[in-house]
Amino acid sequence: MDTMAVQVRRLARVYGDHQTGVRALDGVDLDFPRGSFTAVMGPSGSGKSTLLSCVAGLDRPTEGEVVIDGENVTFWDEDARTRLRRERIGFVFQSFHLMPYLTAAQNVALPLRLAGRKADPRLARTLLDHVGLAERAGHLPGELSGGQQQRVAIARAFATEPAVVLADEPTGALDSATAKDILRLLRTAVTELRQTIVMVTHDPVAASYADSVVFLVDGRVAGHMAHPTVDAVAGQLAHLDELVAAVAR
Repeated sequence: MDTMAVQVRRLARVYGDHQTGVRALDGVDLDFPRGSFTAVMGPSGSGKSTLLSCVAGLDRPTEGEVVIDGENVTFWDEDARTRLRRERIGFVFQSFHLMPYLTAAQNVALPLRLAGRKADPRLARTLLDHVGLAERAGHLPGELSGGQQQRVAIARAFATEPAVVLADEPTGALDSATAKDILRLLRTAVTELRQTIVMVTHDPVAASYADSVVFLVDGRVAGHMAHPTVDAVAGQLAHLDELVAAVAR
């Protein structure tokens, strides 16, 4: 059985003319094993969000391939990529993106409905219980704190048992104490639910919850770090010039 949830090979994304345009990604090769938690870091404009967009099928690569669950999805048409996002990819955003007129339980069940599957209310309750919000199942987003809304968003991301959860700055809008609660939830999802998470972040504390860190610079992979700590990540980010020099060689 393939042990990789996501693989990208020679991935490039050029905006504008192929020769003179901006290369947001430039020949990226990465493997994301099943049941792993990877943080993606780098300076602004390094290609972090473009990487997530290409994996999610929101943006089509200029070159290279994206393989999810062993299937090459790079050249799928828009309908197929929409189904991919609905059924096999979970999303957690900085700004939660909950439907304001749906309850917490209904928000969690929404991906199932969009995928044309029966939304079992017991599953929504189970997922909300996993994130510590079973008693808030009937509350609207406006009745929840920011941290609680993000917990609902995480439960929603797990609803379809996706191949991978893509998290884009999931703690960026939260205070430090609430952010740590959210990161512990993501960590638990990896260890207990065997979810695969790829998280873009600028925060060394957030990265320290991951199994590994990938550093991007100028659209290229500039380094890897296993078993990251806050100090080690912060130290690497403080010497980005060395990463840039390494990419240039």
